[in-house]
Amino acid sequence: MTVNSITPDLMVEDIEETVAWYESVLDAEVVATLPAEAASGYFWAQVSIDGIQLMLQERDSLEEKLPVLEGESTGGTVPLYIDVDDAERRHAALEESDVNVVKQPHETEFGWRQFAVTDPNGYVLWFGEKLETERTENIGHYERTYYRHQIDESSRESAEHRPRRAAGGEHWG
Repeated sequence: MTVNSITPDLMVEDIEETVAWYESVLDAEVVATLPAEAASGYFWAQVSIDGIQLMLQERDSLEEKLPVLEGESTGGTVPLYIDVDDAERRHAALEESDVNVVKQPHETEFGWRQFAVTDPNGYVLWFGEKLETERTENIGHYERTYYRHQIDESSRESAEHRPRRAAGGEHWG
């Protein structure tokens, strides 16, 4: 089996309000709607943010297709991690848009600058910028845990020489 892509399909309460938020806050472009070519009254939309795809679907429509989601809340436990080039500039622009910042910009122990906001449905958008430091150049050596039973023979030797992640340390996401 080949996985070609994974695109989140977020359950939302008001599709048009949510699309407008993503358009104004993240410069998203609507690339598709259902029903097709609907200027309003659609129940599903796909947006593109700098070439990254995100699907948004109204609660009733998604619950009809996937009854297991009936009554579930939106937002919450599915943060979307967004890798950006300039976290400070992005944060400043979002604050000017009066977006709900839930974690202020900070530098992590592993060399990233991060902050988080919520969208109108409570989804957490977690922004991160990799800083140019020795720590980030070697992040794979510091932050990954290699499970020996899952490593093929060709990579086993190099994995055995990598340092383990320090206990209690903050992870990359």
